[in-house]
Formats: sequence, structure tokens, C-alpha cells
Amino acid sequence: NVTVADVALGGLPMNEAATALEARGNAIEASAVTFTHGDNSWSATLSDIGVAIDEQAALEAAEAIGREQSAGDRLRSTFRTTRNGSFVSLPMTFDNAKLDRWLDQIDQELGVPPRNAELRIEGGTVSIVPEVDGEVVDRAAVLAMVTVNLQRLGGTTAELPVTTKVATVRASDLESVKATLTSALSHPVQVTFERSVWTIPAAEIARFVDQTVTTNVQGGASFTIGLNHDELAAWLEERFGDEIQRDPVNAEVGWNGERLVSVKESVDGVALDAPKLATAVEQAFFGSGGNIVAPVDTTSPEIDSKNLGALGITTLLGSGQSNYSGSSDGRATNVAVGASLLNGTLIPPHGVFSFNDSIGLIDEEKGFVEAQVIDGEKIGKDIGGGICQVSTTVFRAAFLAGMPITEWWPHRFRIGFYELDGWEPGLDASILQPTDDPATWADFKFENPSDKWMLVESWTDGVNVWVNLYGADLGYDVEVTGPSWGSKSQMLPPQEIVDDEAAPGTVTLSQAAGIGEELNQYRVVKDREGRLLWERSFYTKYFPRGDIWKVSKDMKGQAPIDPNAKFPPLPPAGVDSKTWTPGQELSSIAAPTTETWISGELQPQPVAEVAPEQEWTETADAGWTDPASAEWTDTTTAEWTDPADSGWSDTTSTEWTTPTEDNGMNWAPPVDDGSWTGDTWVAPDGSAQSG
Repeated sequence: NVTVADVALGGLPMNEAATALEARGNAIEASAVTFTHGDNSWSATLSDIGVAIDEQAALEAAEAIGREQSAGDRLRSTFRTTRNGSFVSLPMTFDNAKLDRWLDQIDQELGVPPRNAELRIEGGTVSIVPEVDGEVVDRAAVLAMVTVNLQRLGGTTAELPVTTKVATVRASDLESVKATLTSALSHPVQVTFERSVWTIPAAEIARFVDQTVTTNVQGGASFTIGLNHDELAAWLEERFGDEIQRDPVNAEVGWNGERLVSVKESVDGVALDAPKLATAVEQAFFGSGGNIVAPVDTTSPEIDSKNLGALGITTLLGSGQSNYSGSSDGRATNVAVGASLLNGTLIPPHGVFSFNDSIGLIDEEKGFVEAQVIDGEKIGKDIGGGICQVSTTVFRAAFLAGMPITEWWPHRFRIGFYELDGWEPGLDASILQPTDDPATWADFKFENPSDKWMLVESWTDGVNVWVNLYGADLGYDVEVTGPSWGSKSQMLPPQEIVDDEAAPGTVTLSQAAGIGEELNQYRVVKDREGRLLWERSFYTKYFPRGDIWKVSKDMKGQAPIDPNAKFPPLPPAGVDSKTWTPGQELSSIAAPTTETWISGELQPQPVAEVAPEQEWTETADAGWTDPASAEWTDTTTAEWTDPADSGWSDTTSTEWTTPTEDNGMNWAPPVDDGSWTGDTWVAPDGSAQSG
């Protein structure tokens, strides 16, 4: 007869024995444990507080009776079972953590926890808040009750055993700490950085005082004070971060004739190290106060005056010059301002130089004034007139240095300033800022093809603009061929414009006439071993223009315009109009009037460096060839429609004809750019091109 706990299993098959034990185990686990205290009562099952019955282990132990290994053990076991029966205890486990969680909840509901003594800081005064002992569950007594009743295979119902829990930190423990904190509150802390000094009142720092109680294994406790480091660091960052923060400032550099030098020293960037400052403030607060130098993280600028050699600028690569003698005072002012803004521009390795980025927005705040500009089809005035003298000069330096030109716009009119001192036509560069939006600007750009920095140096002497380009020694060999001249187009008819603001008696020639013509400069760049790097034709189309007379209202109709005036003959294609001498009489065809002429134009397009097989070549007789992808048309194909050799097109058609073949890079379909209506110029896009 075998019994497990109070379940008799003798004679039962194994499956029935297992079922019986499982039912008994479940019943025990579901037994209630109930404690009361005053008007409060708390209940849970044995399973809830961590009791688990192992029925399978009990079944295996019962089955092993009478099945021992040795015959003697089996005989003795059978004898005992037959005579007195065999009893097997019911195995169970106890999860103390579940019991503790339940008792923690009861402690909270009792509402009488112990409270340690603590320090209180009010208005710079430190006081001690005394401890309060609490009433908590007597956990040892609860565990003993539950264990006893488990031995009886049942739950527990009893009065909740409670005990007094003494606060671990007593008021007497805090006297010395109070003295320390009182001393800390007696002095401020000063933070300094460079020439700045800030005073932090002790009461401000006291907001971050942390009181920490540490319990040891014997149940005793220690009390310490400090500052909440993370919160203090965040407050210090908010308080001083922006005042100390300084971005690195690059050095301004120049060339002293031999090497790169600092014109203006660089400045390291700094940022407050708030965690380090918090540590220093805590030490000063609990110490004797005093001054703290704010710790900072330092960032070197990209252009560091202490390490200019890292830029790799060692050699003069190319120079540009242009003469602006004869300019108006306003134009000369703008040239000087532009050169000053450009001077010192640095181009990073494999970066792109942008003229517009270098000088910024052309406005009066930078010192630009009103001066003559090329505005659409006519010459007028605007802020910054003459700035293209500077863009032209830097173009020449980059052109002669062999730099890859990535954006370039030649002027639409031939301008004498750019051919002074022997400079050939076609070596000028215009820029355009029609609005305040940089996305609308036309620019001059070139690439730095090296692994080192480049420096643009520019200055004026009152007559000339100079630009030097410095960088690493690239060993480039630059060959320039040109100019090669293309077709010509007749100048436009003279016009009179009434200026309502002009002084009485005004009759002024504001724009002189000139023919239109095409030219090309061809550049080949090779490395020091003679290998071709890039080559390109730089195509310029100068548009024709006519005399424009500006008159006051009282002088309307008094401009010296002869309606029967005759144009000089056009030079042939392939020659420079400035050096060509007419070999025939003046044309007998009178100039057309404003009522019969409508302008048209071909907009220039920016071009990139191209392979040599895409370029045109020059011949001795015609001046042009027409390969399958030529930039120029053959001279036998007229670019102008020229009825009766008049130099003017019929008003019902465009002024220009499209070349029979082009490479798609420099030509665009003719567009109606505007026309004169009486005394008013009508331009569809209103674009302005600085001159």
C-alpha cells in the first residue's frame, strides 16, 4: 500500500495514479493564503506566492518502491510496504521572489514605510529632517506560517505579522554632512574663459545636490552627498555653451614673393566640455571655491596659419592682367571693390572656383556703385558696372595656367577695355547677377585639377587689375592659337532715347555703334611629359550694335542721326575688323530705320573641354573648315540673310540663319530678343549682363 501525501496509489494503474496526483497538486497550489491587519485583508494562492508541486517526481518515487537494484533492498521494501504501508512526501518548490513581491505590495498598502533622515536646503540654509521608523510585514514570520501550513497540505489564514523597521539613516548621522554643505553654500564659484568671467551663486549649484544612502550587507547604511553630474553638466552647457562656443576661423593667406604667408592668423574653434566643467564645479563647490578655467574641446581650422605647408601652395601657375584706364570713377570703384573681394580666395583640392561665390552678391553694402553695364541689347547703368574687368582678369590667369574651364560666358559686345596692353579679343569673361537668387546667375568657373590647394591673388594699381594663381607645380604646357575670325554682321541703325530725368539741353551718345563678328581662341594643355590633358576652342560671338543717343525731353528729335547715312562695308570673314582696311567705297545702301528692323540673337551656351577630334581647324585660304561636327560653318554658307548686300534681314524673318552643321555646343535657335517701339526698348527677359 503506497501513499503519496494523502493520496493512496496502491493497486492503481500508472495513468490513474498520475491523474490522482495531478489533481491533488493543483488543489494544493490553489489553496488560499490570507492575512488580515485591522480593516485590511490580503489574499493570494500558494501558486501566486511561488509554491509549485512536482507531481511527476512524486509518481516516479512511488513507482520505484519494490523495484530497488538489489534483491535484499527489494525484499525489505516489500516487507515494510506489506506490514506498515509506504509513504512518499509530495515534492514542491518555493520561489521566494514571488513571495517578496506580494509582501512588497502589502508594505505599500500598509503605508507606514520608514523614512531616513535627510538634509533640506532652503534659501542657503541647511537643516536636518529627522528620520521616521516604519511598520512593515514581518517576512520571516509570514514564511514560517506558510511553511508550516504547507506541511499540512493547506493554505494559511492569519493575522498579518508586522514589525517595526528602523530608518537606516538617523538625524545624528547627518551632523557632519550638514556642516560640509553649510560650508559649501558660503562661497560662489567663478568660471573664466579667456577674458570672460562668470559667477555662479552657491544657491544655484545647491539645486543639483544629491543625497545618497548606501546599505551594506550587514543592513547598515552610509549617507553621502554630491552633485547630480549629468543634470549639472546639462545646465552648464545651456548656461555657458553658446557664450564659449566659437567656430574655427580660417587664416587669410597671401604670397610674399617667395612663399605662402598668413595675412591674418587663423583662430581655433572651441566648444565647452560641459562634463569636465561639471566635475570642476563640484570640486570647487565642496572645496574652497575659487576660479575655474572652463575646459574646452579645440578644433583646428581647415586653413591653419600654424600649418600652411599642408596646403601645398608653392608655385605661380598663371597671371592675368587687364587695363581699365579711361574708366569712369564709378567703374573704377567697382573694379577695385571686386578685386579686393576676390583677393585671397582659396580653392580646395579638386574643388571648383566660382567668381560669384568669391565676391558674393553685387550690392551697395559691399561698396559697389552705379556704373556702365551691358544691358540686353544696349549699354546702360547698374550697380557693379565694370565687375567683368575683374572676372576677365581671373579668366586670363586660369586660361594661361591651363585650368579646366567649366563655365565661361564671353561678352556680347566687343569692348575696348579688354584689348588694351596687347591682349587679344576673345579673352574676356562676363558674369551675370540678374536677381538676388544665385540659381539665376551666370558665372565664371574653373576646376582645381590637383591634390593641393590653390590661391587667387588679385589687386589693382588704379589703372590695371592683376590676378595671380598659385598652387602646386603642375608642369603644364599651355599652347594658345588665335584669334581665328569668323563671319561678320552689320551694325544696327542709330536710335534716339528720351530720358525724362536728363537735364534740359542734353544730347549724349550713350552707346557707340559696332559690327557683329565671330572669333575663336584655341587652347591645348599638356602635362610635363607632353601628354595631352585637354584642348578646347573658346568661341565668342560679338553682337552688332548701333549708336544710341540719349536726349532730354526738350531735345527730342535733335539727336544727330542722318536717316540717309550709309554703313561702311563689312570686312570679310576670317579677318579682324579692327585691323582691316576697306578696299572699296562705302555701301550705297542706306541704313534701315527703326520701323523696319527687328533684332534677333543667338544666345551663347557654356561649353566644356572637348576632345581634339571635335574641334574646327583653320585653313590658309577660307579660314574655316567644316568637319562632320564643326563649331563653325563653311564660309560658303552665309550666316546672315543679306538681301541686296544690305547687311539687314527682311523684317518678316529672323536676323540670323542657323549654320548648316554645328556641334550643338555653342549655337542655339534664333530668338526674338526684343525691339524698339518709339523711344522705348522692349526686352522679353529683361536680363542684364555686367560689362
